[in-house]
Amino acid sequence: MLPFAAETLLSIFGQYNRAIWPLHGVAALMVLVTLALALVGGRGAGRVVGLLLAVMWVWIGVVFIGGVLAEFHFWAGRLAGVFVAQGLMLLFALTLLGRHGFGWPGGAAGLVAIVVMAYAMVGHALLEVLLLGVSWAQAQYVGVAPGPTMLFTLGILLVAQPRPSLILAIIPFLWTLVTAYIAWELGIWLEYLPAALGLIAFVLLLVRRLYPGERGLFRSDTFGARSRSR
Repeated sequence: MLPFAAETLLSIFGQYNRAIWPLHGVAALMVLVTLALALVGGRGAGRVVGLLLAVMWVWIGVVFIGGVLAEFHFWAGRLAGVFVAQGLMLLFALTLLGRHGFGWPGGAAGLVAIVVMAYAMVGHALLEVLLLGVSWAQAQYVGVAPGPTMLFTLGILLVAQPRPSLILAIIPFLWTLVTAYIAWELGIWLEYLPAALGLIAFVLLLVRRLYPGERGLFRSDTFGARSRSR
């Protein structure tokens, strides 16, 4: 059971957004660069993508969860460690080891990736304002808030070539469950949407691992080879 109400959560995001402004612009630029590199691919794209994603996850873990949220939730310290761990895993796998390239995969994976990342980048904050009456100062923004960043990361992993290790998607997937729980516990129905999109993205990642031969649906191997050859 969460120790605060929906109004308190909005107040937390408002306090956080005001404290870090105008770093939202820096985060938005990082997100756009990450998206461009992931879709275009090319040599070295994966290393930069891993670095930028790692910075986002570590920032959220240390500053938002370990800092702002810690005043309201007794598990914030543990959750902060989980987010930092995710950032370090992305840094290790994508940047230091350079195991994955990126490029447009086509098929269902590409379509879902675009929908998921578009919602994370602009959709969620916009719907919060239009449908829930949340102020722009209290909205959740990708790169600095957990939910949209979780969703954006799953979308990025969908365009990773070859198929990424599922360990990189476990923590984002678990946060989709947390998001669904927040929606149910606080009665914020809109939070079910990113939770559902995150679940769909994770299921596609799982299917790509279990059925690597389904090229007609995912086309990951063909496009991955093309991306790595550039």
